[in-house]
Amino acid sequence: MKHFFNLGKIYDHSYEITNNQQDLENAIIFYKGGLDSCTDDIQDYLWLLNNLGLALREKYMQLGNLDHLEEAVAYHSKALKLCSPGRPDRPVYLNSMGSTWLTRYKHLGHTEDLEKAIACHEQALDLRPPGHPDRSISLNNLANALQARYQQLGEVNDLDNTIACHEQALDLCPSGHPRRSFSLNNLATALQARYGLLGGSKDLDKAITCHREALDLRPSGHSNKPSSLNNLAGTLDARYKQLGEMQDLEEAIACQEQALDLCPPGHHYKSMTLNNLAGALQTRHEQLGEIQDLEKAITCHEQVLELRPLGHPAGASALTNFAKILQTRYTQLEEVRDLERAIAYNEQALELCPPGHPLRPSSLNNLAGALQTRYGQLGEIQDLEKAITYLEWGLASGPSNHPFKVIILNNLGIALQTRYKQIGELEGLEKAISYHKEAFDLCPSGHPNRALSLNSLGHAFFDRYNTLRNEEYLKKSINYHEEAACTFSSLPDRLEGAKQWAIKSHKYNLNSPISAYSLALDLLQQHLALLPSLKSQQKLIEGSSHLSLDAAACAISIGNPKLAVQLLEQGRSILWSKIQGYRQPFLDLSEDSPHLFNEFQYISKQLESNATSNNTDFTFQRTLSERWVALLQEIRNLDGFQNYLKRTPFDNLKDVSVEGPVIMVNISNFRSDAIILVSGGTPMPVPLHGASPQLLKELVEQLSQAITTSNPTKTTYHVLRQLWEIIIKPVVVQLEQLKVPEKSHIWWCPTSYLCALPLHAAGPYKKGFKSLPDLYISSYTPTLESLIRARSDIIKPPVLALLLVSQPDDTIPQVFEEAQVINNLKVKVNSCSGQSADKQAVLESLQSHSWVHFACHGHVEAQPFDSWFQL
Repeated sequence: MKHFFNLGKIYDHSYEITNNQQDLENAIIFYKGGLDSCTDDIQDYLWLLNNLGLALREKYMQLGNLDHLEEAVAYHSKALKLCSPGRPDRPVYLNSMGSTWLTRYKHLGHTEDLEKAIACHEQALDLRPPGHPDRSISLNNLANALQARYQQLGEVNDLDNTIACHEQALDLCPSGHPRRSFSLNNLATALQARYGLLGGSKDLDKAITCHREALDLRPSGHSNKPSSLNNLAGTLDARYKQLGEMQDLEEAIACQEQALDLCPPGHHYKSMTLNNLAGALQTRHEQLGEIQDLEKAITCHEQVLELRPLGHPAGASALTNFAKILQTRYTQLEEVRDLERAIAYNEQALELCPPGHPLRPSSLNNLAGALQTRYGQLGEIQDLEKAITYLEWGLASGPSNHPFKVIILNNLGIALQTRYKQIGELEGLEKAISYHKEAFDLCPSGHPNRALSLNSLGHAFFDRYNTLRNEEYLKKSINYHEEAACTFSSLPDRLEGAKQWAIKSHKYNLNSPISAYSLALDLLQQHLALLPSLKSQQKLIEGSSHLSLDAAACAISIGNPKLAVQLLEQGRSILWSKIQGYRQPFLDLSEDSPHLFNEFQYISKQLESNATSNNTDFTFQRTLSERWVALLQEIRNLDGFQNYLKRTPFDNLKDVSVEGPVIMVNISNFRSDAIILVSGGTPMPVPLHGASPQLLKELVEQLSQAITTSNPTKTTYHVLRQLWEIIIKPVVVQLEQLKVPEKSHIWWCPTSYLCALPLHAAGPYKKGFKSLPDLYISSYTPTLESLIRARSDIIKPPVLALLLVSQPDDTIPQVFEEAQVINNLKVKVNSCSGQSADKQAVLESLQSHSWVHFACHGHVEAQPFDSWFQL
């Protein structure tokens, strides 16, 4: 018998090192052989039962065959039954039994299995009092079971007890203890779970510290090094999502790639590593927009599915994660096949999550979300009805305090609102409002989803107002959005609240729209400062580009043109600094005072994180706030930073017109105006009654299509005449009244679609009538501050020369003549033309020139980020 047992142990140990499935099979064969030949020695018999149960449980974990898990349960149950109370090794069999019950719970979702697991581990711990050499093992096992119950029931007390157990276990494993790395890993996992529930940075930072120490204790060749790399990557990814530090995400991806290299085919960590790497790559794709990250993530998920066949205990999560990323690709490429596959995988995942399964609420929510997306694409009402049904099931399948409940309530409310708009069933709208109120009640002050719930209530009450036309519902809608904008919560939700507050109060003349616009622009600036990539910053700006335009229109309506200039300038500065790829004056600050910049950026992100925590540490928050205010004052004491994070005062902008009038043109759905700034005068609004965003969009489309028409000149002149009538003529009339001499230099600061239209060339183009080029010399400026800065002569070009970029072809034959005129100027001209003027060459030349003249095709789009030169 001992021969069988020893051979089984040898193969078992070999499997732990090599992860060779055949070693595990051999261990099981020899353990069973030992049982068949066992004598009356109860000790040997119990060891065989226990080790055979552990090996079968491991086989189940690898292959997902439930029969193997049921065998393990049977062997452990038999061992525990034969081990009489009072035997010193009884805690060993209690721990094995408890861990196997926990594994079966995770597969089948039966709560009684989880409770049996906890009971076994509690009994084992009682039999290992303080001072027992294996007490730390029982503490760890009990903690793992308590954490599983927290994940099912959402009881914070279970999570706190989990962390307390792990902390006690770690205290029992001082430096040099062989189990210290395991205790560090387990404590870090629990701390990260509490961070996920309550927010705040202390738990997350401590988790990262624990994982780093655990990794140091697992050098190259250690069988659990891939696990440590994965776990560290997970916490770094979480901190990236909290603070937006790109180096955290890059380190997370590097750790996961390193872990994957340590997992040859058949390694039991391989599927988990691939899954985690895919998640991090998807996050980087969302921030940087690199399609190769998305494709690589999809490849990883495909490999995960191959490693987790039907019945695998982690099969549901694999299917869910793959479905999510396919849905992401669908939103990018709009390939319907991706959406259909996402729905199919979500349906398969749900089948693996029967009632009581801890993943069932989230699985139902994910399937509902995919169906709602398809409803938005195809408009099939049955998809929306199914989504509502699944969300109702999800709501019923979790306990009242389940941490996912707020999200399901919110999504269910939104789905019911969508159905109400489709079929006009008022009862559905009332149910939606009821669900949104219930979600809000679960979001006390400081909860990360509080602003989300407030905004959902605002939208729902606005729908009710549109139906019943009761102004009280409109006021409630605006009030909810105002509260969302002003609450401690996530910046995106606060920004959405401020935007809705501004738009609705402006449209209906309620609740101080100027205050709303001012806050919205400030929040937009703060949000941009926390986004990690230019791509994500540009996406945010594109969704908020109307803010400053509507704000300026509102200021003009109340008779405050100076404020209109400030608001318009604030919005323009945000937009154009992003096009340049940096924040001004953020870049200047990072260069002039890097230590001050780094601390201020770090404190800002800590404040954001703590403010959105469920258990905001108000003492810590106050300390951070005081430091933030002190740092901000230090920054504002620096030369050139007096208005840092402030709206630029009008007094700082008024000198922009010292060399000639500057005309800001504001195009808004509320009203459109030109604002003329002249030296020493008050800004003068000129109403543009014929201008609207829609009309200008049509002119942009006509101009862009002119080159493809049979008579492009006719189309171009039509656009120039339209511009004259609706924009330029009213301005010229006002300039004449101000006695601005002809041939004076004027500057245009356009907005919206005007950025893609040639204002300088507008005119009636009729015999006997002057056009704008005959009247004034036009230049452009993206912002007032950039014009002021350009005149300050603080930039000393490394080469006092003009760069000429020219690419002649049959459609623009005048390029040669234009280039000759430029070359005849009394300045040094460096030319880059023809095939030599490729993208790389021009970019390199731009680094050493402050002036450039392009003589080539250009494509100007309404969205500035989409405009380009054809090189």
